[in-house]
Amino acid sequence: MVSLYGRDLSARELARRTGRLAQVAGISPGEYADGPERHVRFLDIRSGAGLEVRVLVDRGMDIGELRIDGVPVSWRSPTGFRAAALTNAAEDEGAGILRSFDGLLVTCGLDHVRRAATGPADHFGSRRTDLQYPMHGRIAMAPAELSGHGAAWQGEDCIFWCEGIARQAMLYGENLVLRRRIEVPLGGRHVEIVDRVENAGFHTVPHMLLYHVNFGFPLLAETAELLLPAGFAEAAGSPARRDALRRQAGPAGPDAPDELLDLHAEGPQPAGPACALVNPDLAGGLAVALDWDLPGLPCLQVWRNLSDGLYVLAVEPAAQPFVPRSDLAAQGALRLLRPGEIVDYRLRLSAHAGAAALDRLRSGLAMA
Repeated sequence: MVSLYGRDLSARELARRTGRLAQVAGISPGEYADGPERHVRFLDIRSGAGLEVRVLVDRGMDIGELRIDGVPVSWRSPTGFRAAALTNAAEDEGAGILRSFDGLLVTCGLDHVRRAATGPADHFGSRRTDLQYPMHGRIAMAPAELSGHGAAWQGEDCIFWCEGIARQAMLYGENLVLRRRIEVPLGGRHVEIVDRVENAGFHTVPHMLLYHVNFGFPLLAETAELLLPAGFAEAAGSPARRDALRRQAGPAGPDAPDELLDLHAEGPQPAGPACALVNPDLAGGLAVALDWDLPGLPCLQVWRNLSDGLYVLAVEPAAQPFVPRSDLAAQGALRLLRPGEIVDYRLRLSAHAGAAALDRLRSGLAMA
């Protein structure tokens, strides 16, 4: 049974009231036509319950924009959704992705995250001695092969879905494949991302992954609060404290500092949201909550920069802690994928509106 516009409807009753499902909801392809975004394909998904999602097919199947009841909650940067061919990951001392970094979700990996680094190449034989790992890896700028999209009815329920395959590969190097499926239920208020990372090559290779989920104005504002559960503890040496990032503030001038909180999960986690950005003064009360599968993503970083023109808060579930790549390797903590090995991940974003819904969210998170 689907709930739309205050009515519970069976598939047959909905069909009686609409000539096409697209009248109330749907998934449709498009393409940017101008500027540096030209030729970037996207899919727009409308749930029929106020949730609108734009999936950027040619940018790793990441989510560019998310709107809830017409309110934008995604952060946008000055770069725009530049076409992948315009991005040189190696420029600016390996920080080339910063010339294209934009949108709600930027997937970082598949063999490196965070600052640019150098590592040994001996796992690929004797052709090279070192590998260059650009900032946040390469997968976010990999155009995907669109496997398909559509509306799938399962009894009286309907799911809008899309699937794509993005590949990070090099001769005499890695061959890593990301298979992504995104689902939004008809009449629903959440989007689910299901990822499968496979080492499709014949050498054992490093694997790192981080979901960079970026929120901006108007959800991010002086009245907003970041809710974090007690089940995540501050890592030793975390640059920021959780209390410092709980309450939000307005723009803080052109040179506000980066703030970063490093957390890790402690023991089994309860089902439900792991964190949420809540703004009780926006549209009668609005929040976006995140949850994800553990133990695949046992770490969580929160990055905030309130500089004028940047003004962003990012929630970043990660497969590895916030330490340099070289330290992970020295500690034997750098994950390796054997040939043919597969790792699955899941990330879910849900919308919550109204004072009562926000109160339930606060109660469920059981903040520390």
